[in-house]
Amino acid sequence: MRLEAGMKITHIAGLLVLAAASSFASVTATKTVISSALNPSVYGQTVTFSAVVSSSKGAPPDGETVSFLKGNTVLGTGTLSVGSASFTTSTLAGGTVALVAMYAGDSNFGSSRSATLKQVVSAAPTTISLASSENPSNVGQAITFTANVASPQFSGPLTGSVTFYNGSKALGTVALSGGVAEYMTATLPAGSDAMTAVYRANTSFSGSTSSVLNQTVGAGTFIDSTMTWDGIERYYSVFAPTALAANPPMLLMLHGTWYTADGGADSTGAWNVTGRDWGWQSFANQYGFILVQPASTWDPSTKRWNWNAYFMDGAFPAAESGTCTEPPATGCPDDAGFLRNLIGTLTAQYNVNPNQIYVTGFSSGAQMAERVGVEISDLVAAIAPVSGQLEGQLSSPPPVLVAGNAVAPISVQEWQGTADNVLWPCGYRATTYNGVTFTLDTVDDTFNYWVTQNGCTTLATNNTLCSGSTANPAVSGNLAAGCTSNTEVQFVWEEGVSHLWKTGNIPAIWNFLSTHQK
Repeated sequence: MRLEAGMKITHIAGLLVLAAASSFASVTATKTVISSALNPSVYGQTVTFSAVVSSSKGAPPDGETVSFLKGNTVLGTGTLSVGSASFTTSTLAGGTVALVAMYAGDSNFGSSRSATLKQVVSAAPTTISLASSENPSNVGQAITFTANVASPQFSGPLTGSVTFYNGSKALGTVALSGGVAEYMTATLPAGSDAMTAVYRANTSFSGSTSSVLNQTVGAGTFIDSTMTWDGIERYYSVFAPTALAANPPMLLMLHGTWYTADGGADSTGAWNVTGRDWGWQSFANQYGFILVQPASTWDPSTKRWNWNAYFMDGAFPAAESGTCTEPPATGCPDDAGFLRNLIGTLTAQYNVNPNQIYVTGFSSGAQMAERVGVEISDLVAAIAPVSGQLEGQLSSPPPVLVAGNAVAPISVQEWQGTADNVLWPCGYRATTYNGVTFTLDTVDDTFNYWVTQNGCTTLATNNTLCSGSTANPAVSGNLAAGCTSNTEVQFVWEEGVSHLWKTGNIPAIWNFLSTHQK
């Protein structure tokens, strides 16, 4: 009985083994072959990969899946149809890409993996163009160069970087953003600068170089000119940047007292005055405004050039006044009339923006700028007198003489050194003008005049600028706001500074002037 039972068990086990062997024997081996429709291809180009799965019993059923892999990463899948599956992509990285196709198999067909296909993906060709934000431009002017990089085989934004060159000199390298790179510079030398942009090659994109862009950088031009006013020949120099807006701003710089050997139109006379470098030229280039440097009148007895500010007629001999009479002039020599005529003439000549006419000056030129603010404020948007108050008078105050009402609201920024001992800012001190002694008003008088004229309602401080005969150490200046027509009145103390024009203040002066338009 036991022997019979053992034989039955052995028989059953044998049947199971045979059944299993029969099951394995029924799975048919397959072979998978991968191919590329385009090899080599270009980066970004659409490529279709095909996989053919075959066996001794024919193709596996339609609808089954074939995976396409790069290493162990599945890039995509395809569905078998009559033994073939395909996968299309345009995102292969540049270089040589190793790809395989894998059929997973089923209960009847075994799995199989293709041999490796080496797909060569060449770098896509590129083109690059270069443009300038302004050409021609001025020395010191900020220019933006824009490079656009594109590829005819690639629809997306390119990556990488662009190097900008002036001739063979690399200026800077900028990463692409959306296929665009921008480089800004304000240091190009005067002349014709051969600008190029070079896109650096990488595994995905080939390099390219733009055509040469000849950037013309001009140093500007000084023009010495004359006009006759009240029978007197008046002199002025105009600096015109190479590149100007259609309606540029205009700035007049009024010189301080100056000595020359003669008063004629030569290098030892008027052109020595109008050609003096006050530091404005580079800013005219940078910001694109007309710079005008007029001359006052020349006294042959003192060989001085001085402006006829308030109330200094007595310092000028009749020879300087020409045919001037009061009235109609407000003073002789009629510097105010000359400057009004000059502004009108140059505004028309250079198509100046009538809302952006500014006047600054130093010393007697500052005092004249104050007078301009009173009498020509219908044309001038803002003034910036440096080291010069509103008026000087032959008789000592009281009373302090006051100019008439300003023709129109005007923004004013005044600068004065606390140690100025030429045009004393405080204490009603005296100064000489062509040998004539005048008593000066204080900076408080001048500041308060402009606050009143512009109808300002708010002061940064109620402290006075002067404390007796010296600058008030408790304040660094004052600012009046809430003024008519959005004007503003500002006073700046220059701590420890004597009677001095400081070019380092020019950026702050221009910032104030240029932000105040008519």
